[in-house]
Amino acid sequence: MNERTELGAGLSAPDGDLIQFSTASSSAFRRDQSAPLASERITLASLVHHREFLQATDGLEFAYDNFRARDVEYMAVVRGDRVIGLCSRGQVGFILGSRFGFALNSRSPVEMALSREPLVAPEDTPVRRLLDLALSRHGDAFHEDVVLVDRAYRLLGLIRAETLAQLQSRLVAEQLQALREQQATLHAQNLDLFRAIHAARQSRSLYLGLFEAHSLGVALLDQDGLIHEHNQRLGQLLGFDQPVSLVSLVTWVDEPERDSFLRLLRGLADAVIAPGTREFTLNVPDRGPRVFRFSTGWIKETGQICACLDDITEQRILERNARRQEKQSLLDTLVGGIAHELNNKLTPVHGFAELLELEARGEAQIFTRHIRQSVTEAAHIIRQLLQLSKPTQSDMATVDLRAVVSETMVMLRFEIRAARCEVFVDLPDAPVQVHGNHAELKQVLLNLVLNALHALAGIASARLGIEVRSRDRRAELTVTDNGCGIRPENLNRIFDPFFTTKGPERGTGLGLSVCFGIVRAHGGEIHATSTPGAGARFCVCLPADSFLAPAPPADRVVPPGPGRTIAAQSAISRILVVDDEEVVRNVLQEMLRRLCACPIDLATNGAEALVAIARHDYALVLCDIQMPVLGGADLYERLLATHPELAKHFAFITGHAGDVALETRIARWRAPVVSKPFSLPQLAAIVEPLLAL
Repeated sequence: MNERTELGAGLSAPDGDLIQFSTASSSAFRRDQSAPLASERITLASLVHHREFLQATDGLEFAYDNFRARDVEYMAVVRGDRVIGLCSRGQVGFILGSRFGFALNSRSPVEMALSREPLVAPEDTPVRRLLDLALSRHGDAFHEDVVLVDRAYRLLGLIRAETLAQLQSRLVAEQLQALREQQATLHAQNLDLFRAIHAARQSRSLYLGLFEAHSLGVALLDQDGLIHEHNQRLGQLLGFDQPVSLVSLVTWVDEPERDSFLRLLRGLADAVIAPGTREFTLNVPDRGPRVFRFSTGWIKETGQICACLDDITEQRILERNARRQEKQSLLDTLVGGIAHELNNKLTPVHGFAELLELEARGEAQIFTRHIRQSVTEAAHIIRQLLQLSKPTQSDMATVDLRAVVSETMVMLRFEIRAARCEVFVDLPDAPVQVHGNHAELKQVLLNLVLNALHALAGIASARLGIEVRSRDRRAELTVTDNGCGIRPENLNRIFDPFFTTKGPERGTGLGLSVCFGIVRAHGGEIHATSTPGAGARFCVCLPADSFLAPAPPADRVVPPGPGRTIAAQSAISRILVVDDEEVVRNVLQEMLRRLCACPIDLATNGAEALVAIARHDYALVLCDIQMPVLGGADLYERLLATHPELAKHFAFITGHAGDVALETRIARWRAPVVSKPFSLPQLAAIVEPLLAL
């Protein structure tokens, strides 16, 4: 007899509905005693968590709104008044959250989101039988609610998997209690034998528990934490060479956690806390704070607590680092998408303002110049965001530390305002130049300022100081604060990877180590001084660069006029512009008309561009990278295969490629790339060499 028949004997499923039941069974908790345990007398109806349901014809959007409104993870699905299955919030969200999922499936019936193997139980199902089936499920099915129905398959409610797990725990505890009672009976009958072997059993239990080959550190403690016995591994973990006795393990526990540790030991001794696993921070000599997992239990025979210690510091560091990498990946994707969209919107603003400036006179020309300047500054901010999320690996160049400070303060103005601190910035009049990577140096200052702001949390008169100076062919960048300061024992370790005094939610221990690596890579030094309770001072010293790089000239709009157009190869030469944004296509068309005396054709994607290329001969193709149907990179690959000569007259235009693999692919082709927003001089610098080939 299959599982469905056993569970629903005597019931008829609704016509046309197939209800799948778990086929796994277990007899792990069967017993021969006739009297049921207290937990077995519980009725299934008393375990119902809620009675929410959806009709099979309800749409997925309606189901999603119901899940949000009722704050439940699962609902029964009924047809009429009969249950046909189970639906989860996660499955509905997965279907609607997929690409085009909402547009395609929002009105689809909720039947398409049914769980594959829902567990539907009649109300007269034995409690132990239901626990057997519910807790033997695997994977995601283990967490699904159980649907309780009457004999006509009408919904009585949903029982949470957590409730059944708790009930199972109660059953196990009751069985353990029953076993203890049996043991007491046997103990009375075998008291004489117990006395004879008690000494041997106590000795055997002691040394088996402290087996030297154990991979964990093992200690026998009293309720005050005194170590009575321990194995060699514990000495290795805690940093003592010789065996110790009657030394309190509490002295290793970090001070804020000592009371909690003692409460655990005394609770185990008084049997008010069940044996289990907890984590505590121990200060190990020469290694600093380490996170240990304590597995503790009460040894009745010796009246002692057995503690097994496992150093999980590296494991926790790796877990936090993995979470940080996930957040960083999300940041990269988010910033890249924002940069692409904003640059697409800024391009026509900048381009048309530039074209208007060519025609405008007087105040109108000033106004258009202001528009272009604002767009340029906005594009610069976008580049800063991209450097923050994914710094470019550009070559070293001459960098003015004053500019690094100014840009960083702009980026952190909201954090500084939220910290309510007074900021003092001392910059010299003359440039303070170093040979380095602008983005990496900005990252150093960014980390130092953020650390200072964290140290200033809760300080009444918070002050932050940033100073740049040049001294003895050395450039110095100093960040000071009057925050909580750094404890002396931590001052020499703050640049160690993964060392942090912050909680896991505020620090990974990588910020200062990254700063240290960047400064050393620039041939400099970074050091810190601090007085606990009075603040800290970080100083970055870098070799000064005496070479003064000339500032790049600003783009100047020069009216094309006679002779200013870029001569095309012939009067019949054509240029093709490919971009999915209509306004970007239009501004490119107008700008190219000013630069080139030839027809300009437009296409909205790579597929349309291929059709146009089949009809006409083009002297130049300007193509966006990210487009629907056929993107710019795929179009270029096809031209390499079918029109290799035209591929030599090809340039990409992009707001932000966003994909490292795609950027690498384009860089390998060595095709020109015009970053949005661009100016007439920048466009001319790309177009003229390609037309001259």
